[in-house]
Amino acid sequence: MKGTVTRAPEEEDWAVVLSFLPKNWQELAEESGALRGLRKDKSPECLLRTLLIHLGCGPSLRETVIRARQAQIADLSAVALFKRLKKSRAWLRAMCVALFQEHGVGVSAGVGR
Repeated sequence: MKGTVTRAPEEEDWAVVLSFLPKNWQELAEESGALRGLRKDKSPECLLRTLLIHLGCGPSLRETVIRARQAQIADLSAVALFKRLKKSRAWLRAMCVALFQEHGVGVSAGVGR
């Protein structure tokens, strides 16, 4: 078809993942400090994709950075990913809270899990 843009299947999959995130997920990354100190790529999208490889698929930190590097998402060490994961805790929690709120589910202000 004329004018139709075709995307790689992994990009289509990522677009589906993005559709489930809260509307302000990128702003939450900035506000929470998750992006502070990123050296090469300050993209919240690349950071989230890398974190989801680790958290969603369960590989080791070392395997995660290899996968992210091969997919040209991020280029960092396992130690850097560990530090990024710790810095992203508040961001990930804020995204969960925002999703609950968007769907009308009450969330307590406590620090619980």
